[in-house]
Amino acid sequence: MLRTVANEPDSSTHSLALATGQSDQAAGAVAARLERRGLLQRHNPRGKAILHRLTPAGHKMLSRCDKAVAAVVRGGLDGFTVQEVATLRKHLRKFANAL
Repeated sequence: MLRTVANEPDSSTHSLALATGQSDQAAGAVAARLERRGLLQRHNPRGKAILHRLTPAGHKMLSRCDKAVAAVVRGGLDGFTVQEVATLRKHLRKFANAL
């Protein structure tokens, strides 16, 4: 959810639910937990829609997560040849485009 909020600041709970494959209620519960941890700010500037954006701590957490994921991916690819990585990349792009 942090990635989605970073990519789409001021998105509604419903938009977050759609983007993350959750129900509105589940997305709201996750957002509330992230807010309690100081990673997300929720605000209601107009009407009843609750909008979301990352706090500075949320941006730091997302950066740490990105680094951890990158390290795992690099480690997982250590045994692959350059050609195998290129083939994997090609197939992953094809898969992503099909979604």
